[in-house]
Amino acid sequence: MIEAKFYHSIAFGNSLLFSVIFSMFILLYMSIRANRQDVLKDLSENTQKFILYKEMTYPILNSTEAKRLITEYNQDEKIRNIETFGPVKNNSVVLVITVNKLHESLKYLIASLSDLDAVEETLLVFSHLTYDQELHDYIQTIDFCRVLQIYYPYTLQVYTDEFPGFSKNDCPSDMKHKKAEALKCNGAQTPDVHGKYRQPEKAEQKHYWWWTANRVFEHLLSFNNQNGLVVFLEDDVFLLKDFLYMTVYMHKLTLSLPQVEFMYLGLHEWSLKNDTYDIDITTWDPKQHSSVLAFDVTVWNSIIQHYDLFCEVDDSSWSRSLFYISLNRRDNKRFKVAYTTIPRAIKTSLCSFNGFYESCNVEDNVVNALRMQRHLKSNLFPPYLEVYTHIELEDDEYMFFDVLEGEGGWNDPRDKALCSANITENRVKKLLMDMSREFKDAYKSF
Repeated sequence: MIEAKFYHSIAFGNSLLFSVIFSMFILLYMSIRANRQDVLKDLSENTQKFILYKEMTYPILNSTEAKRLITEYNQDEKIRNIETFGPVKNNSVVLVITVNKLHESLKYLIASLSDLDAVEETLLVFSHLTYDQELHDYIQTIDFCRVLQIYYPYTLQVYTDEFPGFSKNDCPSDMKHKKAEALKCNGAQTPDVHGKYRQPEKAEQKHYWWWTANRVFEHLLSFNNQNGLVVFLEDDVFLLKDFLYMTVYMHKLTLSLPQVEFMYLGLHEWSLKNDTYDIDITTWDPKQHSSVLAFDVTVWNSIIQHYDLFCEVDDSSWSRSLFYISLNRRDNKRFKVAYTTIPRAIKTSLCSFNGFYESCNVEDNVVNALRMQRHLKSNLFPPYLEVYTHIELEDDEYMFFDVLEGEGGWNDPRDKALCSANITENRVKKLLMDMSREFKDAYKSF
């Protein structure tokens, strides 16, 4: 009898626990639905379709088919919606988004882009790390501006068993140096600063950003005489309505401030007590000023003049590699950045907890961004900007590059060679074209 009561109490306890858990799920579901409704009521019907897009399942491509499609689209280089918005102007803002898979944050980014003032004047470039049919088809639905999709050709999706992927004779990342020397595997003599051997996934991130920047500036823009501003966006930000207005305004402003190269429109730490009219200038910090980074072709030319620094430093982070350039430029000047004290781009996949960042609910962050936008509504699109210079501008001599603090993962000669080839090939082609034009002009003058 006692045993029966014992089992009964266990059953009752399990039932109670199940009820509690079920109630929590119901509350969570209702909260998510409430958030979704809060988000949607602030967005137009045309904007909502990018959030409500129904995902589909596609077959997984083999490396041969992926390579064929990547080559085909890169050669075609078709800009969509030209018939609606006309050709790209030479001063158009170019928005470059690095993407890999279709996810919730990206949908909200596209939705926010569709709602931007003057977005129809831009060129929206999606740089794909891999070929994903679902993502490709989703981007094809964008109808609010000109759109171009480009595909990283050296992706590990294609190079599955050869460099820049992992080839069969490569040293495993954690292999001891003595054993690597004995086996004479690839890279045995060149472990990174942390004593690790090459990790393709790690190295790919720097290659991918560098290829994207080269493709945009050296190919897409240079051959079209495009001299506008390029904004590099991560795929998990939500943009406020005056994002483009501020981008263009800040660019015009920095043209009169020759010490400023970069613009940054997102902030990790900020307060509504700050003023939407305020712009601060400080030394560029890759930890703080990378997720929404804007610069023009003049700054790009300064970067590629130091491509050897970018490609040689043992760090697989593209932003820290730019920082290495900043600290070692031949003119001894550090990259400076102008940034908004009230961000115009809000991270949606991360939350801040006592200075640390963790994954959190995307919809919660979007709701908070929209609430902030409502609160600031009368102060967006400021008619003037107030510029403040921080003391860091005078403290550059105290900045240094600690290799041990970095990612490492970039001491294989093959990575350095591929990185350099990305820039030198296009530069040589452009030089030859310029020489050809000069020769033809000189010939006509006779």
